[in-house]
Amino acid sequence: MLETVSASDLRAQIRRVFDEVSYGQAEYIVEKFGEPAAAIISMEDFRLLEETRRQRAAASLRDLIADVRARNRQLDPAEFSALIEEARAAYHIHERRTSDGG
Repeated sequence: MLETVSASDLRAQIRRVFDEVSYGQAEYIVEKFGEPAAAIISMEDFRLLEETRRQRAAASLRDLIADVRARNRQLDPAEFSALIEEARAAYHIHERRTSDGG
């Protein structure tokens, strides 16, 4: 169930909110000055979110590779391979940043 809590109320209710979320009973939107500022979700939902992000990034990489291939049919094979490796490296850097929380 999706609940809303203000940041100030969250400070007073953190134990209850944590328990509800960790047991899968609720998800919370935390409001600051009446505006949504953050979400608190279970680890299971967080893992699903991360997997979705990873799949989208992988699909984006596949699309990028296909686009490079389509635009550069006349490109020297060695140069093309270098571009592919550059795209892969950029993807892995993005993955490391994402998994490190940044």
